[in-house]
Amino acid sequence: MNINKIFEIGVHKTGTSSLGVAYKQLGYKSIGWRPVAYDKFIESQYTDYKSLFNIIDQYEAFQDGPWHDCDFKRLDRHYPNSKFIVLERDDESWIRSMELHNSPAYNINKIPDKYLHDEWVHDRLNTIDRKLKWKKEKYNTIKDYFKDRQDDLLIMNICSGEGWEKLCPFLNKEAPQGPFPKRNVSHCRG
Repeated sequence: MNINKIFEIGVHKTGTSSLGVAYKQLGYKSIGWRPVAYDKFIESQYTDYKSLFNIIDQYEAFQDGPWHDCDFKRLDRHYPNSKFIVLERDDESWIRSMELHNSPAYNINKIPDKYLHDEWVHDRLNTIDRKLKWKKEKYNTIKDYFKDRQDDLLIMNICSGEGWEKLCPFLNKEAPQGPFPKRNVSHCRG
């Protein structure tokens, strides 16, 4: 069976940039973070799938936002025979990376102010609790949905060192020569 699309459906700061490079090394026409599409999707209150589908139709593999912010069940229905990937990361280093990325106190990646969240400064502990709860609930929902379709969902942890040996069999691809790509690795350790 041919794979229709490949969607990373987890959360950001889990190795999505590395996965994007891996997609390209495997020969996929891929797309990652797209702020204009993300903003439009958010402004539509997560309802403008027509615009996203127009972009998705042009690519084979997806990681980061807005792609992993979509309703993965809707993606599954609209693009049958697709594969889905959840990137895991230990909670402690994930929270640290989220804070460094999204807190106005750090903003180490120099992202636009509109993507920064003051809650990291003014309500840090509750923000950590909310983020961890949200991640856990999202991942549990995904795993439950695919529990009878395990060949359609790959769970991997790039930050802990998983790479070609896990990704390539899932996609029925030969592993490229050389190590699995690493991007933003300094953030993988917290």
